[in-house]
Amino acid sequence: DADDFLAGDRRVRARVRSGAHRDALPRVVEAMTDLEPVLAEADWSRLASAALDLGRQPALVVLLSPLEPAPVEHGLLPALPTLVSHHRVVLASVRDPELDRMAARRDDTESVYAAAAAEQVLADRARTAALLGTLGVDVVDAEADRLPVALTDHYLMLKAGGLL
Repeated sequence: DADDFLAGDRRVRARVRSGAHRDALPRVVEAMTDLEPVLAEADWSRLASAALDLGRQPALVVLLSPLEPAPVEHGLLPALPTLVSHHRVVLASVRDPELDRMAARRDDTESVYAAAAAEQVLADRARTAALLGTLGVDVVDAEADRLPVALTDHYLMLKAGGLL
């Protein structure tokens, strides 16, 4: 498979056009070493445009982003139609394991309120995932330690199904 890498937030911070070269992984790893987290909302239109510039051949585009309603609805959604019309898009999001634990606890008044808040967050995430699904975006929502495996499994499922 040919692999390209793009990382950014308000601007493109790293880009590797590796194609099918044998040195693709080391080049991506090198590009990632200088990346630092930034507390900023992504400019999805700019990033989608940069992804489209990598090539017009249909590809799998994996977006790593929180599955939160406001940033998705106001930032990501407007950029998706063009991206989805050219590529298979997957949004991968880290799910906080504490949410499920909080939602299950009902030991006392405080934990009941915490459970209600956790249930609300989980419902918001589910609605956001469903909304993305209606646009043709696959969502992989897993805890941090499970996300790489879940993403790999999703990729293999798409490949086996002839969807790539």
